[in-house]
Amino acid sequence: MRHCCEFDAYDIWYLKDSEEFSNRALFIGDCPICNKHVAILTQRNVKTNSFLTIKKVGECAISFAKELIKEIVYSKNAINKMKFRPKPYGWRYGLNKEKKDKKGNTYVEQYAKDFYGNKELVKREEG
Repeated sequence: MRHCCEFDAYDIWYLKDSEEFSNRALFIGDCPICNKHVAILTQRNVKTNSFLTIKKVGECAISFAKELIKEIVYSKNAINKMKFRPKPYGWRYGLNKEKKDKKGNTYVEQYAKDFYGNKELVKREEG
């Protein structure tokens, strides 16, 4: 992205295709020099097979992004968050916990834990 200088977008929204446009993406970022919001929409015109770029800065960028929220298919930040869920890895050990519910019934939960603090429920048995 470019405004006062060259910088990377902190999020990219991939948008639904329309009848006129395909390959739509909205790049969102903040200029590090002037701290203004910058939004750049890139899309390919289906009829002419040419790319169209729309750039908005400041308050216009915020309102422009709000209009396009309902057209989001997925975003880069959402996919990155899904990739890095903490799961136990490396050396693992088991942890059994006996618990009681409000009715007084007991059950045992079995967890797999690692030495980094990650924990995952493996099995729950009614007692």
